[in-house]
Amino acid sequence: MTQSPRPAASPDGTGGAVLFAAVFVIVLSVVLVKALPSPGPLDRLPDPPAGPDRVPEGPIVSAYPERCGVSAATLARLVPGTRTAKDGGQGTCTWSSRKDDRRSERYLSVGFAVFPGTPLRPGAPQTGRAPVAAAMMALGPKWSSVSSTAVAGLGDEAFVQVSPSTGATVVMRVGNANVTVQYRSLFGALPEGTARDGAFATASEVAAALGARTPAHPAIAPAPRPAPPRTLPDLCTAVSERTLHMLVRGDDITGTSDSPGSARTVKDAKIGGCSWTSEDRELAVSATAMPGSGLIDGAGLATREYVMRHVDARAEETLSVHDRKYFRAVTGLGDQAFAVQIPEVIPGEVVFRDGDVLVRVTYEARDKRKPLSRAHAIRGAYAAAEEVAEALATR
Repeated sequence: MTQSPRPAASPDGTGGAVLFAAVFVIVLSVVLVKALPSPGPLDRLPDPPAGPDRVPEGPIVSAYPERCGVSAATLARLVPGTRTAKDGGQGTCTWSSRKDDRRSERYLSVGFAVFPGTPLRPGAPQTGRAPVAAAMMALGPKWSSVSSTAVAGLGDEAFVQVSPSTGATVVMRVGNANVTVQYRSLFGALPEGTARDGAFATASEVAAALGARTPAHPAIAPAPRPAPPRTLPDLCTAVSERTLHMLVRGDDITGTSDSPGSARTVKDAKIGGCSWTSEDRELAVSATAMPGSGLIDGAGLATREYVMRHVDARAEETLSVHDRKYFRAVTGLGDQAFAVQIPEVIPGEVVFRDGDVLVRVTYEARDKRKPLSRAHAIRGAYAAAEEVAEALATR
C-alpha cells in the first residue's frame, strides 16, 4: 500500500503555524465579504461639485452712523441755514431750512430700518430669517401712488420715486439695512433733476457710512424689457424612472403634481411641482418662473428670491452642538446653486436658479427608524436636480 508523502517538516518547526495563518486569513476574508454590505445605489451617486460662494455676506449693520452718515458740507449745500429736527438717535434724521425765503426752503430726511434677523426654527423654515434676507423681503417703495425707477450703482439695490408733492425719495438696501432718503421743497415743487440729484448725493454718503462694498455712482437703471415667464416642463416626468427607483423605492410609490416649497407668492408667476413618496422616503421638486415688472425683469426677480434662500441656508444653525451642518455653493446647475442639509432642520436640499426660474429639490426620510445619511440625502436631491435642470434646458 502506497502512503501519501508527508510534508517536509520546517527546520524551525513553523510550517504548521504558517499553514494555519494562511487558512485563517482566507476564512476571515470570506466572513468579511459576507458581513460587509455591498454599496447601495445611493452610494454610487456623485456628490454635488462644490464651487466658490459668490453671494455677498453683508455688510451687517448693527448701529446707526453718526448724523445718519450725511456730511456737513452736503447739508449746507442742500439745506441752506440748516435746522436739525431729529439727529438720528432713533434711526431718523431730519433737517429743514431756517430761511423765510420760499425759494430756499428745503427739507431733507434719512430714515433707517435695520434687520437683526429672527431666531431659526426647525421644520420648514420661512424665507427671510437671516438679517440680509429679512431686509430684502422688507424693501419696497415708500409711496404707493408714485411710480418707481430702479437705480444702479447705489448700495446693494435701490430705486427712486419723484413727484411734485413728495420731491425725490430714494429707497435703498445696504446689507441688512434699508434706508429711505427724501429731499423736497417745503413750499412748491423742486425741479425733478434738482430733487433727484440731492437725494442721490445724500444716499451715496449714507451708503458709504454703512459700509457699502463698492463706491456709490447712482444712475437711473435701464428699463427692463417686458417678457412673460418661461414655460415650465412637467416636473412629474422631469425625473427619470431610473432615478425614482433609486431614491423612492418600493411598490407603494405615489407621485403627486403640486408645488411644495415654491418661492414666495409673486403675482403672475408660474408655479409647478411634483412629489413622490413611499413608506420611508420622500422626494419633492418645485419650480417658479418669475414674471418681469417695471422695476426688475424676471431673471432679476428670480435672483433676489435665490439670494434670500442662499443667505438663509448659509446662516442656519444646528439644533445641537453635536450635529454637523452641510452647506455648499454648487457648480453645474443653472446660473446659481447651493446644497444644504441640517439634521432636524433642513432635509437634503438643492436650490438653483436658471434664468428666470427658481427650483427647489428636497429628499428626506419619512420613517425615523430608517434615516437617511447626510451624504445620501444630498446626493439624492442633487441627482434629481440635475435631471430637472436638463428638462429646463429644453424650454
